[in-house]
Amino acid sequence: MSLRPDVTLPPKRRLDALERQAMTWVRRMASGEMTHADGEALREWARRDPSHAKALTNARRQWQHLTQAAHQRASAAVVCPAPARPPAPQRKAERGFDPRRRWWLAGTAGAFATAAGVAAIGGPLGLFQGTAALRADYRTGTGEQRTVALAGNVSVEMNTRTSLALRAGGTPGIDLLGGEAAVDSTRTAAPFEIVAGAGRTIAHRARVEVRNVAQKVCVTCIDGVAEVAHTAGRVQLRARQQLVYDEHALQSLVNVGDGEMPAWRDGYLRFAEVPLGDVIDEINRYRPGKVVLMNGKLSARPVTGRFAIRSLDVALGQIEHSLQLSAHTLPGGIVLLG
Repeated sequence: MSLRPDVTLPPKRRLDALERQAMTWVRRMASGEMTHADGEALREWARRDPSHAKALTNARRQWQHLTQAAHQRASAAVVCPAPARPPAPQRKAERGFDPRRRWWLAGTAGAFATAAGVAAIGGPLGLFQGTAALRADYRTGTGEQRTVALAGNVSVEMNTRTSLALRAGGTPGIDLLGGEAAVDSTRTAAPFEIVAGAGRTIAHRARVEVRNVAQKVCVTCIDGVAEVAHTAGRVQLRARQQLVYDEHALQSLVNVGDGEMPAWRDGYLRFAEVPLGDVIDEINRYRPGKVVLMNGKLSARPVTGRFAIRSLDVALGQIEHSLQLSAHTLPGGIVLLG
């Protein structure tokens, strides 16, 4: 049985110098460890000539084709069983070596390494957020956190895989292009705006946390008073209140207790009856490589726990044990969980 699905890829050809440059940027972004200096260099390169931006767009399209092909290939590798083991006497004579089985394992590992590496492009921050990502004045890579001091005694703590741009003119503020940021405006009398998705949060001497991930925005007021302005309405938040919105609507305002407050600034991820699929997505934001949930039926299983961000492999072990799963580790930080 062939392990290769019926996938048609564009014919190979030699890339010209500009295409190679664009692909180099794609590979660098795929690592999830772009620095602020790298982001500045990429924006400058894209602005230098319209052909550069076009080459970057074409590189994105090629990666998307590869993503589809890689996922098909990975799925085919999973559903095909490994070759049956020979009878016990034959295994003893061969000292346990079966080249067919070794080839199958290598093929499966390669397929998942390819799929996970390419799929990282479309992660929470993703490699491509259109031209918006090129506007970022500050960004963090995988697992990185940093604090930025802005004019007017405003400080911003950036979580992993976060990009933001400073707003010019009008009310002081930032555009949260993706990721998660904690803003402290308690030392300034002027309002401060955080634009994210289809809404904006106005902090009035307040501390707020705003999360813009997977086309949903979550605003948590830690202290003080904040307002969320959206095309669907305007809502005021006070301390320990939280609001979620997307492009079309606002959800109901909710009160949050100590155990429900975001904990990333303290170095932890906290989950209370959260579906396993969502937990894995969150862990993948912080951890190099990729955790792949092998069985989609497991994604709805609830997870409750408090995990140290610095020890996420330990967290995966705890999840594996508590849910009676099995984990297989591959090179490049890839973990197959099922």
